[in-house]
Amino acid sequence: MQKELHPWNWFAPENSRVLIVGTFPPTKRNWSFDFFYPNKNNFFWKVMARIAGTELQIPGGESAVEERKDILRKLHVAVTDMGQHITRSNNSSLDENLRVDAYMDIFQILDENPGIRKLIFTSSSGKESAVRWFNLFLAEKGIPHRFPTGKRPIKSSFQYHNRTIELVVLYSTSPRAANRISFDNLVELYKNEILL
Repeated sequence: MQKELHPWNWFAPENSRVLIVGTFPPTKRNWSFDFFYPNKNNFFWKVMARIAGTELQIPGGESAVEERKDILRKLHVAVTDMGQHITRSNNSSLDENLRVDAYMDIFQILDENPGIRKLIFTSSSGKESAVRWFNLFLAEKGIPHRFPTGKRPIKSSFQYHNRTIELVVLYSTSPRAANRISFDNLVELYKNEILL
């Protein structure tokens, strides 16, 4: 078991309207670049690029990070993970091998970005997921919340400082979820929630 601190702060372009929330980065051996969703086998950036009407040109390095930040700026999308400090078992990237020790402060992100009105969660299944960690984060803040069950997109909301924050659970962009939804349908799901 190893303890880890999240390697990056959240990224929120000016005028962000949507915050995409994951769990925690994979093990470093799987990184292609030093930014969110760094595993080249994850479809996240391909989905975002398609929604933005562009093609990814740069597979790795600092230029790849800038290319991906430009996509987020174009879409007015912020990105973070729920885990700030975690304990990882078996040197594994799977969510089920992560235990959260401290949460990312989602409320601080909302305070600093008043235009964010929607949170999109990229993982919900299993014992350890962005959705479960978010519910535990809210419980720590004294806000009881449960997502309904059903077919994705799963929608809910909560009140934060006189703002209604919409909560949406979509399919994961990880390769493990690829057997549940086609790439084109995954793009459509994310597009419908990102392009307000």
